Amino acid sequence: MSSMILALLLAGAQQAAPQQTAPKPATGTPTLQQLFDQATKAAADGQCEAAVQAFEQIEKNAKVMADATVRAAVDVRKGYCLAQLERSEEGQAAIRRGLPVLAAKGRGFADEVQQAHLALGKFAMLDFDYATAIAEYRLALEGTTGSDRIRPLMALSQVAMFDQDGEGVRYAAEAYRIASADPGFDKRAKAVAQTQYARALLNAGRAPEAYAELKDSLRKQGGLTLKVGVADVTTRSDLAIAAWLNNDKDKAFEYLAYTGAGHFEKSPFERARDMSLPPCGEATGLKPGDIAIVQFSLAEDGHVEGVLPIYAPAGRNAAIAFAREVAGWSWTPEDVRNIPPLFRYTTRVELRCTTGAERPALTLPLATATADWLQGKGVVDAGWQAMPDAKAAPLQRAALAAARSKKDSAAMFAAAVGLGGNSVAAEGERKALIAEAVQLGDTLAAPAPVRAYAAIMKARTERTTRGAGALRALLARPDFQTDPLVSATLRLLIAMPGYRAGGPSDADGLLSAVVETPGLPERHPLKVAAWLQRANLAASKNDLDAARHAFEQTGLTSRQCALLGLKPAVRSTGDLSNAFPQSAQRLGFEGWVRTEFDVTTDGKTIAPRVVSAYPAFVFDSAAEATAKGFRYTSSYRPEDGVACTAQGAPISFHLGRPGR
Repeated sequence: MSSMILALLLAGAQQAAPQQTAPKPATGTPTLQQLFDQATKAAADGQCEAAVQAFEQIEKNAKVMADATVRAAVDVRKGYCLAQLERSEEGQAAIRRGLPVLAAKGRGFADEVQQAHLALGKFAMLDFDYATAIAEYRLALEGTTGSDRIRPLMALSQVAMFDQDGEGVRYAAEAYRIASADPGFDKRAKAVAQTQYARALLNAGRAPEAYAELKDSLRKQGGLTLKVGVADVTTRSDLAIAAWLNNDKDKAFEYLAYTGAGHFEKSPFERARDMSLPPCGEATGLKPGDIAIVQFSLAEDGHVEGVLPIYAPAGRNAAIAFAREVAGWSWTPEDVRNIPPLFRYTTRVELRCTTGAERPALTLPLATATADWLQGKGVVDAGWQAMPDAKAAPLQRAALAAARSKKDSAAMFAAAVGLGGNSVAAEGERKALIAEAVQLGDTLAAPAPVRAYAAIMKARTERTTRGAGALRALLARPDFQTDPLVSATLRLLIAMPGYRAGGPSDADGLLSAVVETPGLPERHPLKVAAWLQRANLAASKNDLDAARHAFEQTGLTSRQCALLGLKPAVRSTGDLSNAFPQSAQRLGFEGWVRTEFDVTTDGKTIAPRVVSAYPAFVFDSAAEATAKGFRYTSSYRPEDGVACTAQGAPISFHLGRPGR
C-alpha cells in the first residue's frame, strides 16, 4: 500500500513541474518510478547497499524531493537500510526525520508508520535501551487490529518478558491467540508465536507450562526431524531450556542434539578470542547464581551482531548486562568460516557473572607510557581501544594504510602495535607488524619504555622457539637495563613461573633487583608484584619469616592480594581421560566451558563454577568436576584465605580429546 502511494507521489511531483514536453530517458537510465521500485525490492531482499544507492539517486531530483511527503517516505525507507549497513545513527535520524510527516498523513501511511516504529524499537533493543524499545513498539501497536497487531505484540514480548510484571506473557499470549484464530496463518507461523509465548512463560518462572507449549509448538513444526531452519532451532533450543528446568536432563540433551548445536563437521565451535563476562556486584546487580542464555549472530569478520537475551530470570537489568558483554566478543574470521551459515545466524551460550576483577598486566606501565608518548606525537586515540577486536581490526588496517601513505611513522607505529596485539589477526600478520613496530620505534628514537613495549610483544611471539631467552636478551641491552621501568618489567616477566613450569633458578635475585630499582616509588605496582612473588618463593622454601616480611612490604591485605595480585601458574590439570561425559559422547556433542574457582595457598581449587558454556548445560557438571583436579603453584598468605579468587580456566570437550 505505502509503496503504491509513494509511487503516486513521485508521479504527482513530476506532474507538478512546469508543463513542457519531457525528453525521453536516455537508454539505460531508470525513471524515478523504476528507481523507487529497485530501491524497495533491494531493501526487501536485504541488499541494502543497492537500495541506498537507488534512494540517493532519487534524492538528486530536487523537484521531486521538494515534496515533504516524498522526502519523508524516502527518509524512512532509506533509514531502514542505513541502519542495516552499520550506519545506525544516520539511519535512525532519517527515520525520525520522516516519521512525523508520514504520521500526520493519517491512515494512508499507517503501514509505513508502523514499520518505522518497529524499526526504531528494534534499533533501541539492539542498543540495549529496552525502555525506548518498549515505547516504540507500543506506538507501533497503537490503533492496530487483527493480524496487524502480531508483529508489535511479539516484539513487545521480547523486551518486556524480563520485567516480571506479566506484560511479556500477556503480549505473547495475545499474539498467539490472534495467529491461532487467523486461517491465513499455517501451523508453522502459529508455532512461531507459540514459541515466543512459551519463552515468556519460562522467564516468568512457569517452566512446566512453557514445556507443554513448546512441545505443542514442535509438533506443529513437524516434530524432531533432521531438517532444521531458524524456527526449528529456536523452538528446540527453548525446549532444551524448559526440559532442563523441569529436571528432564535426557530430553534437554536430545532437543539440543536436534538443533545441531555442538555438531559441526569441519571443526568444533571455538571460544571467542576476546570474551569478557559481566562482573557480579552492585555495578550490574548480578549475583553469582544468576544465569542467562544469550543468542547472537556472527558477522564474517568475527564480530557479534543481533544479540538477544533468551532466558534471564533475574530480570531486565540482568538480561541487558549479559547481552552487552556478548556484543563485545570477537572470533577470528577463520573460525567463523568453519561455522555453518545457520549457526552464524543463531548461536546460544550459557552465561554467569564473574566474581573476579581483571588483573592488570605486568606490561601495563609500559603500555601507558607508550600511549602518553603517542599522544605527545600528535597521534590521537582512534577509538579502537574500546571496540571488540573483530570490529577494531579493519579500522587498525585502514589507519595503518593511511599512515603509510602519509609516511607518518608515529601513526604507523600506533596502528602496527594495535593490530599486532589484536586477537583476531592472523599469527603471521601479527608477527610481521610487531617486528615493523620495533623497527619504527628505533627509527623514531622513541623513549626506552616505548621501544621496550614493542620489543616485549615481539619476544612473546617468539616464546615457543626461544623461551625466556628473548626477554633476557632484551634485559642485557644497556638502554633497557638502565631504564627503571623497563628493567623492572623485564626482570618480573623473566622471574614469573609459567604454564606447567617453575620460575628460573635466579628468580629471587631478579625479584630483589626489582624491589631495589631506583627511580620507582616504593608502592609502584611492579615493586608490589615483586614483593608478593618473593613471599611465595620464601614460603616454598619453608622460610615463613622471610615470606611474612616480604608480604608486609606489599601493603596489601590478604583479600586485596587475592583479587589484585599475581595469578598462580598451572602445575597440573589432573587426569582428563574420563572427563568427557558419556551422555554427551553418546549424542556426539562437542563444546567448551569456562570455569571460575578460587585457588588455595597450597595450589588446590575450591568452589568451581561455570561462567560460560557452549552448548548450554551439556558439559557443566563435567567441567566443574575436572576443575577440582587442577593444581597451581603455591602462594603465601599471612592468614587463612585463598591465594587467588575467581581464577578462570577454559576446558574444551572435543570428542576423543577433552582438555584445556
